[in-house]
Amino acid sequence: MELREKHCWAEIDIDAIKYNYNLIKETFDRPFYAVVKADAYGHGAKYLAKVYNEMDVFGFCVSQFSEAMELRNAGINKPILILGYTDPQKAYELFKNNLTQTVFSTEYATRLNNNALYPVDCHIKLDTGMGRLGFDLAGDKEQAHSEIRNLLNYRNLRFTGVFSHFSVADSTGEKELLHTQKQMDLFRETARLMDSWGFNLKVIHGQNSAGIARKLNGVYNTMRAGVILYGQQPSDEVIMPQIKPAMKLKTIVTHIKTIHRGQSVGYGMRFTAEKDTKVATIASGYADGIPRLLARTGHTVQINGRYYPIIGSVCMDQMMVDITDSEGISIGDEVVVIDGKGENSYDKVAEKTFTVNYEVMCDVSRRVPKVYIEEGKIKHIEYGM
Repeated sequence: MELREKHCWAEIDIDAIKYNYNLIKETFDRPFYAVVKADAYGHGAKYLAKVYNEMDVFGFCVSQFSEAMELRNAGINKPILILGYTDPQKAYELFKNNLTQTVFSTEYATRLNNNALYPVDCHIKLDTGMGRLGFDLAGDKEQAHSEIRNLLNYRNLRFTGVFSHFSVADSTGEKELLHTQKQMDLFRETARLMDSWGFNLKVIHGQNSAGIARKLNGVYNTMRAGVILYGQQPSDEVIMPQIKPAMKLKTIVTHIKTIHRGQSVGYGMRFTAEKDTKVATIASGYADGIPRLLARTGHTVQINGRYYPIIGSVCMDQMMVDITDSEGISIGDEVVVIDGKGENSYDKVAEKTFTVNYEVMCDVSRRVPKVYIEEGKIKHIEYGM
């Protein structure tokens, strides 16, 4: 099995994915959701969901209805929790496809309940300090408790779970540690009250990747594993040192030439040669998910085991690399643009472009084919276009 053509592709190590999955499973003796939103953080949700499914994952978390349906249409029958907003007019489709919808406010619960012809499975989102979605325990606990208790009157909504989200569990500063503990305390108190009010909640989850890495415990019986499944750390401060990065972004050398002193390379003439310079053009650019800003950071790509700097501007589909000191580079040679580790890792790219590794992975374009490698062999290729 080979790529139809080599331009830019993502190479995904299934052995690393399985290793990370089992490592998470061993961290706590409890089931967990695999978070596969944003196309599994750029790793390809459809194929990886099948991998996790074969490993008997508890279920999947996605961000929106279309992501959930992509999994259902791919034959995934495990529980799927939609973490974000779904148009209440899709209530019947939620029911028909056995999808679990997050309920995060009285207004949303009312609209979803009024549109539901049959009971829709729901998880209740508690805002314990994230300030995003959820019944606002951090702002007005008494009002939030009243609104949550009132959910028992919504006959077309079947509440099967409750959850919250840590906002700074990936930080170990004193202020952040206190905030996370406050979140856990608010969640514990409310979950116990909900039990006394008559909620029959089977799934209680709060541990995200940072919470799992820090082994934060509480009243939870289920977890949500996201970035650590893919071998990337929640932050510089909170890590699981054993996890293995799963994705490399690769391309090929398509052209080699020597430019002379005073010649420029790329849009904006941002690189002008001070001496004769050997330049390789490679077949990837910002339309593939390479941050355009990288060209100004000294970022290097790897060719035949050595690192070479990007010069000029990152173009939409191509970019140029200074290979003056190279030996033996030829047209067609593979280039590792972003790696799981090393000088051109996702963490390094994130640091250079003032963001997080999550964003760099999620930015991998849908046009980039996903090549899944297991035991050294290509098992599957997923084409986005």
